[in-house]
Amino acid sequence: MVDRDRDEHELALARHAVKVNLPTLAICRGAQILNVALGGTLIAHLPEAVGESTPHRAPPRQPTRHAVSIQSGSRLARLLGQTEIEIASWHHQALRDVSPGLTVVAHAPDGTIEAVEMPDHPWLFGVQWHPELTADQDASQQRLFDALVQAASAYRQKQTHET
Repeated sequence: MVDRDRDEHELALARHAVKVNLPTLAICRGAQILNVALGGTLIAHLPEAVGESTPHRAPPRQPTRHAVSIQSGSRLARLLGQTEIEIASWHHQALRDVSPGLTVVAHAPDGTIEAVEMPDHPWLFGVQWHPELTADQDASQQRLFDALVQAASAYRQKQTHET
């Protein structure tokens, strides 16, 4: 089920977003694409690497929930307003070797990388989980989207004034 055209397009899009400082919230595959586009690698099948003590996807292919610890003092922790959250997970791949330029800021209990941020970028986060599945019930997840909209609006306003 590999779609090389899609992969190449998304890799190029991720590189462009970084290059032009576009506010970016990379979710699940998006976080994986971002990492690979910048030189990182992936774990191809998570259960083979970390076991199944932390469920990252329910059979056959359904979301599940698990805890995530966020690094205190990280931009993500400040944005979410907390360092311990429960997230909706729905993946079987994850980041292995993290690209230079990205900083790991969150882990699952089994050590799986759950979030990265780019300190040299004005607003770029990659989360392995699916905040869109819980934002209507979880204010911390909704804050991700609210902050993205605010950052995108400021970016657009800046672009308008520069042209």
